[in-house]
Amino acid sequence: MRYTEKDIRNIPLTEFMAALGEKPVKSFEDMKLYYAPQRDDPEPMLVVNTSTNKWYDHATDQTGDIIDLAALKMNPTLYMNPHDFILKYMNEYEQGKELSAMVRRPQQPTIINLDIKKVKLTDFMKALGQEHPVAADGNLRIYNAPYDANPGPTMVINTETNLWRDTKSGAYGGIYDLAYELTGSCNMSELNRYISSEMSVLEKSKDKEQNTEPDKQEQEPDKPQRKMRL
Repeated sequence: MRYTEKDIRNIPLTEFMAALGEKPVKSFEDMKLYYAPQRDDPEPMLVVNTSTNKWYDHATDQTGDIIDLAALKMNPTLYMNPHDFILKYMNEYEQGKELSAMVRRPQQPTIINLDIKKVKLTDFMKALGQEHPVAADGNLRIYNAPYDANPGPTMVINTETNLWRDTKSGAYGGIYDLAYELTGSCNMSELNRYISSEMSVLEKSKDKEQNTEPDKQEQEPDKPQRKMRL
């Protein structure tokens, strides 16, 4: 699942707290008690009402919804809009749950016959659904950032060095750094599995296209018929 702007007000606060790394200390009926995520308190002071999807802070006497809590938690130098902060954390949280489910799911052992360090970032972007860059300038290719909650043309790939940089966030690196931005995982095995699965889907689609194309056999031109001599 990928959250968008229209989903924000329907996101359960308990899920948002989990995305922030917070677990309830106590629960009683519709109330859950947490440590306030925006402070380092010695005691749990934040109460979430699951029926109203609102929170109340006993330390400050403040109350509000998910957007109000995000505004208190986010770093204003990194985020100008609490909506962006919520979408980033919630989508990374959902991706993490999906990866965990994949790991727990019984699977046949697979052998990764792929030298991931040699995978071209432009090919990886094709695997992510971006067949062509938004723009190109010499050896630079500009793409919509696939890890951004509001994707814009901020991701630049250098085809010579096979490295990328985000002009908005300043994030940069190689294919593993890009996979980390997409999954939020630092586990090398999970990153290898993620990259390989995306690339295998691309290769399968290429094979399918080749198999569906009709064989073009060159037809020999008709030989001129010999005329009978009388």
